[in-house]
Amino acid sequence: MHAQRIKRKLMEEASRPPAPPTHPSRPRSRSAATPLLTPIGPQTRPNGQTYEPRLLGGMEDLAFLRDARDHTEHVLMTGPPGSGKTALAEAAFVMDAKPGVPGLETIVGTADTTESDFLGTFVQDPVTGNFEWLPGPLMRSVLNDVPLLVDEIALIDPRVLTVLYALMDGRGELRIPMNPALEPIKVGPGWFVIGACNPDVPGAHLSDALLSRFHHHFEITTDWDLAADMGVPMDLITVIKNLETRKSKHTYEGWIPQMRDALAFAEAARRYGTAFAAHSLLRKCPAADRDELAKALRTKADYADAAPLALGERSKGSSR
Repeated sequence: MHAQRIKRKLMEEASRPPAPPTHPSRPRSRSAATPLLTPIGPQTRPNGQTYEPRLLGGMEDLAFLRDARDHTEHVLMTGPPGSGKTALAEAAFVMDAKPGVPGLETIVGTADTTESDFLGTFVQDPVTGNFEWLPGPLMRSVLNDVPLLVDEIALIDPRVLTVLYALMDGRGELRIPMNPALEPIKVGPGWFVIGACNPDVPGAHLSDALLSRFHHHFEITTDWDLAADMGVPMDLITVIKNLETRKSKHTYEGWIPQMRDALAFAEAARRYGTAFAAHSLLRKCPAADRDELAKALRTKADYADAAPLALGERSKGSSR
């Protein structure tokens, strides 16, 4: 149902006549002269899950990412954990995967990420004792001419991220200073950077120098219509939407479940029952926000007894 809604929306927008130019002597803008990008449709991610495309500024998100890649326009995606940032990047380029070569290279950033984590390092062979060069994800992405996803990019020390600056500015080759024996690697037309982060996580920081190198910035929020199509209970979706409304009005600043959490809830409810799923979700919630989430859940009859999941008395079926 979700894919059909997207397709219908795109067809409606594509069928509208183009707006007239503001002045007959001026060239029309690219957006007015160029039709919407051709939709790609649902894609199967490497983990086997199906990604259902969403609209981004009137275009399909998958088609937009591939077009940005084709024009070497780097993209920064922001949003809470579990909202689908990594899923979107994977789905956009999974069709480019070849045997032994993924369609996308990924590095997950932390406060301890170093330049070597991007470029590679020497590793000692335990048998021969010789040191061999092991390429990192940045080097592999350039070698294989595929996009690089820097997940949790805002957690990486800005000084480390300067390793990306020259390439994002259009330098045509990658140099590996820690391995002078390697020749510079030419950067092909299939390489570009996708950054993904949760800007609200403690310690997150992106320098102005890096932000300016991303041509496109957009936020990813959870698609609750899709969640419903995928079996997430409407009662839970209602609770979450109410929390999101409160957050937009600055009356709630706590944790809000996202798509990943909602799908886990739906699977737990299917296998173990709704009560267990609610207990599990509350235990997953950060302790500081647990009381508020419990109050929100208890507004629904099925979650009236919601409490954080914990072991209870000994099972009657157990032996001594």
